[in-house]
Amino acid sequence: MLKCCILDIEPPMESIFEDRGMIVRWSDITVLLISDIHLGFEEAVSKEKGVEFPPQHPVILERIERLVKKHDASHLYIIGDVKHSIFTDDYSNWEIVPEFIEGIAKVVETTIFPGNHDGVLEPLLPRSVTLTDVQGIVLGGNEESVGLLHGHTWPSPEVLDARMIVVGHNHPTVRRYRDASVPEIGRSSRRRFGRIVPVIVQSKLDKNCARQKMGILEKPDDSECTVVTLPSFNELFAGMSINQPTSSFHGPLFENKCMNLQESEVYSIEGLFLGTVDWLRERSNEMIKSKPKGTDSEKGR
Repeated sequence: MLKCCILDIEPPMESIFEDRGMIVRWSDITVLLISDIHLGFEEAVSKEKGVEFPPQHPVILERIERLVKKHDASHLYIIGDVKHSIFTDDYSNWEIVPEFIEGIAKVVETTIFPGNHDGVLEPLLPRSVTLTDVQGIVLGGNEESVGLLHGHTWPSPEVLDARMIVVGHNHPTVRRYRDASVPEIGRSSRRRFGRIVPVIVQSKLDKNCARQKMGILEKPDDSECTVVTLPSFNELFAGMSINQPTSSFHGPLFENKCMNLQESEVYSIEGLFLGTVDWLRERSNEMIKSKPKGTDSEKGR
């Protein structure tokens, strides 16, 4: 059974997924959240693999503009990893990033959260764009609060107090397979890798586990919240396949076992419920381990 694309948040606040992003709407304001643009990634692929891709930043800008206009968003929050190259002397940093951010700033008021790829980002940004603290900020208040940060660091105590936290950093995807059986020539039950599909992961955070690891006071009456991990907004970026048995999320909240990845819920980028991580891994394992008919073990019976 498919779940609705609207998250389980009490009104007057609602959150929906669309095109690898998240739209959060309160009674008086709507904002757009995206993560991990990785500008210049195609340049890195070209240097490493010799494969040429057209520049992605014009397409990304068009997608952002479409979402802003469709949902009448008054603010855009980019949750980390604006650029791909960590080095400051990369062409994409000085040519692509300023042009792209200036283009966004003309469309919508923009705030950026520094990610692990965003060293020396501030000199590349126009003055009209806000660069936040690496530990994040909180939107809304009380029962409608949403904390935002990239996810490669601990959140601030204020972000940890939020009812919902949205992060990036891990670029979640699902690796799909296809059946390449050809019964006409006696080849059956052959599984082949199909493609990688971006997904959104929704986890339960043990807040007091995080508070304990951070060395701050625990709060018995505020022990749990939802953490949403967004995929990379860059369509060229593959990401981490959460349905692979050995895959794991990085960042202190996951690495310190304050969240259980296997129990997390997985949604498509349109917001349709796909199952838990554990369930998707079981399905993937069953497909990979399935044996074609007529194998040596069967012939020996």
